[in-house]
Amino acid sequence: MRQQVVSGTVTAVTGEQIPGVSVWVKGSDETLTTTDGHGRYSIALRDGSHMLVFRSVGYQTVERMVDGNQVIDITMEEDMANLEEVVVVGYGTQRRANLTGSVATVQGTSLSKTPLASVSNTLAGRLPGLISRQSSGLPGSDGASLNIRGFGDALIIVDGVEASFNSIDPNQIESVSILKDGAAAIYGARAGNGVILIATKRGLSDRPKISLDISSSLQGNTFMPEPASAGQYTEMLREAHLQSGQPDGTAPFTQEEVDRFYAGNDPQYPNTNWREVMMRDWAPQNQYTLSARGGSERIKYFGLIGYINQESIWRKNGGEYNRFNLQSNIDASISDDVTLQLDIMSIYDYGRFPNFPQQAGAAGNIWNYLWGALPIYPAYLPNSEYLSYSRAGGVGSLEGVSNSEVGGYSHNDNQNLRGTAALNYRIKHLPGLSAKVFGNIIQNYAKSKSFLKPYSYYTYDYNADIYTLMGTSNSPSSMNMSKGEGRTITGQFSLNYDQSFREKHDVKGLAMFEIIDYYSESLRGGRNNFLTPAIDQLYAGDETTQHNNASASEMGRKSFIGRINYAYHDIYLLEATIRADASAKFPPQSRWGYFPGVSAGWVVSNERFMRGFSGVDFLKVRASYGQAGNDGVGNFQYLDGFRFGSSYMMGGVPARGMISTGLPNPYLTWENIEIANLGIEYTLLQRLLYGEIDLFYRRRTGIPATRINSLPSTFGSSLPPENINSIDDRGGEIRLGTSGKRNGFVWDVNGNISVTRSKRIHYEEPSYEDPDQERIYKQSGRWTDLTFGYIATGLFASQAQIDELPYDQDGQDNASLRPGDIVYKDLNHDGVIDWKDQDVIGLGTAPKLLFGIDVNLIFSRFDFSMLLQGAGKFYNRVNLAGKYTMAALYEMRWTEEGNNADAFVPRLGGAGTNSFTSDHFFRRADYLRLKAVSLGYALPNSWLNGLGLSNLRIYTSGTNLFTFSGLKRFGIDPEAPSGYIGEYYPQQKTISFGLRVEL
Repeated sequence: MRQQVVSGTVTAVTGEQIPGVSVWVKGSDETLTTTDGHGRYSIALRDGSHMLVFRSVGYQTVERMVDGNQVIDITMEEDMANLEEVVVVGYGTQRRANLTGSVATVQGTSLSKTPLASVSNTLAGRLPGLISRQSSGLPGSDGASLNIRGFGDALIIVDGVEASFNSIDPNQIESVSILKDGAAAIYGARAGNGVILIATKRGLSDRPKISLDISSSLQGNTFMPEPASAGQYTEMLREAHLQSGQPDGTAPFTQEEVDRFYAGNDPQYPNTNWREVMMRDWAPQNQYTLSARGGSERIKYFGLIGYINQESIWRKNGGEYNRFNLQSNIDASISDDVTLQLDIMSIYDYGRFPNFPQQAGAAGNIWNYLWGALPIYPAYLPNSEYLSYSRAGGVGSLEGVSNSEVGGYSHNDNQNLRGTAALNYRIKHLPGLSAKVFGNIIQNYAKSKSFLKPYSYYTYDYNADIYTLMGTSNSPSSMNMSKGEGRTITGQFSLNYDQSFREKHDVKGLAMFEIIDYYSESLRGGRNNFLTPAIDQLYAGDETTQHNNASASEMGRKSFIGRINYAYHDIYLLEATIRADASAKFPPQSRWGYFPGVSAGWVVSNERFMRGFSGVDFLKVRASYGQAGNDGVGNFQYLDGFRFGSSYMMGGVPARGMISTGLPNPYLTWENIEIANLGIEYTLLQRLLYGEIDLFYRRRTGIPATRINSLPSTFGSSLPPENINSIDDRGGEIRLGTSGKRNGFVWDVNGNISVTRSKRIHYEEPSYEDPDQERIYKQSGRWTDLTFGYIATGLFASQAQIDELPYDQDGQDNASLRPGDIVYKDLNHDGVIDWKDQDVIGLGTAPKLLFGIDVNLIFSRFDFSMLLQGAGKFYNRVNLAGKYTMAALYEMRWTEEGNNADAFVPRLGGAGTNSFTSDHFFRRADYLRLKAVSLGYALPNSWLNGLGLSNLRIYTSGTNLFTFSGLKRFGIDPEAPSGYIGEYYPQQKTISFGLRVEL
């Protein structure tokens, strides 16, 4: 048989050359060879009729017939899995196929399908192991809290430096990666809770591509309690009075008055829906983004300008949030061996809102005013110059606190400037070695101005035509202002090595020195007793009431970082990292910490013995172990010192006192965290099936706590925090997907589920001598998410049931109990209900189970995407007590007429035992939410050519459109802060229309 040499270039359908393509003769191992890493191949054949097989990780395996010296139709079809995808990892990138750590990624194109102001809200359900929870819908403050595997607040790195990313425009983002295991150890003392890496877009060697994105959205509440009518409100108050055993003659309303409120035909007895009057169903949001991307081999660029306006749901002057985004990323080749990176990013945002807090639990919360506004008062009076009294929060007017033109405003302005310069030099005479210098500065500016205006409110007697002044709020006017700025400087100096040997051994290395410097300062001041609210400048206030303050802080870090990666034939993979961290938070003698990590992978599918398994495209087993830290344990705890205390009058002159900061602890250091992970990744049947499975165990030691049993109370001082507590976490994640292409129909559907739970190994606590105290209160050796309370069995249905009760429930021989009160179990059968009868009633208010289903479909010019997201194994305390302005209380209450022992709300005005923490009010908050949905259509090219456009896509999308939850009947969003029904800015659902134009 004659021997022939066939050579050529393997290219993808996109025209790009494919590196690392394996080429062999089917059925023979003797002539196996690989390309030279640039897509070119050369192979000796003994028979011109043999079949060539081309395989590239990330592309479908294809077979082509060889005819003489010609290889027919050598093209590679792009695999949707794209294991050749370059993934951002700590201080670099890696091919996905060679990852040995547990790293989940999502592309920026997925995040920008639905226009949202906060990027964090686009991540829920997309990444296995990432817990995203949005607890507020307030414009500008509606970002979700993010933590990885329930560990706590993750470290966020944007383009290589620690920074916030919630205010970044989704169109700026190229990809998001989360490091969940030992892969995070390369970030050392800050990485104990995992790392989220955001890479912004960069230029390409391609023709200029200019894109314009325009969207207009409507935002409305997902869930919010329905207000009670005036008739319902007065009926409940009367009912509570009578059911508490008080006489009819002293009831707050007579039955005749209740009936008049129900009738609604007498202006003296109004029925006001304050939520409807003060809030609109939908608030607008508009977003505009213009970007340019392109370049040549010498210079590549990406630039973006974006603007978003997000209005409040309050109807009159209720506020808005505005943000401007600017970014310029440039990569230039100064010579064949030197490249320069210059990046500039600016984010300027400002909020204009009424001067009352809108977050849950805040003093003077505007939502307390909403639910304190009684339906028995009119929204408006005949003379519009008079503000109607609503008894909101006990005093005042709801319009006074929700309308910034009436009660005052709160203005906040923030600017974030980021600049990066990096120089990379490829060392000519040492192949694979390069040196890099990287510098970044982040400068933050913030200012706020709050002004309280006085306003008066009245009631009106329709019969007598008399206005009655009920009071005046915010009198006289007052103002507070603050300004602050912060600066973070990051410098990195590194050597990078990347080289292949004999087409079998791939070696990569990193050696880096990093230094970070932090500084911030703030100035605050204010005055009261303004001469007139018409002048909202500080000089118009009373000088004798002025007050001011200022503060500053600084901190620094320096680190040595090392990493080495080795791959043999893309089959056996190994990564080892080490980081030495020094933090100025700790004393010089114990300032340094060392954080190693190691991971290994075995790409089973690349083994020779797997060639007969045609259905297995990719199979990898990986394991990792890493040590990281958490230095968020307070600053400079090793120093002894003093702080300013209260002011005193000495000889008629005010003087400040000094107070000791307490005993120092020169040995306090960061928390130590160890994490082990085992994972499997697979792709089967040309990606018809793909997925991954991960199991992890994490041990966290050295958590600061104060010893409580070491010193007597007579010592005179408290001990400082020490690294004595410990906790562990365990859990797993599964991701399963399918993708393919049939007759022009393309699909990619994947789902993920994550489970995590934590247990305290040691918790500093007193010694419990009572076995019930130990059972209920002891934390060491117990799951962290257990909630204890009383076990309820319904409501008393009759007095006879109370009389026959074999135990004392209220401590008064049950004298305070009546039908409609809650029945509790006497768990220990000691004849009395007390603290010893508590037991586990739930698993806490943070989810332990999370899942998501991501659907992406393309047919012809239509594209459709849908994201379902949910959570389970968590609870919400449904607190309706005393909320007489909510219809849910009326509809779910126990009544003497109905005598429903299964009613949710016990007897109004009932026994004090009804307020016990129990499973009666602690309800499962599990939910499934249609988090995002989008439908788009790309116009045909024949329509666009004459306009000079390359693409025009129109779309409609929505977020949070449907939610299935057991809390729906209470009007509670499942992500709401526990115990705050309606008392926070609710999560928003959006309906959007937009278009994307590309030149």
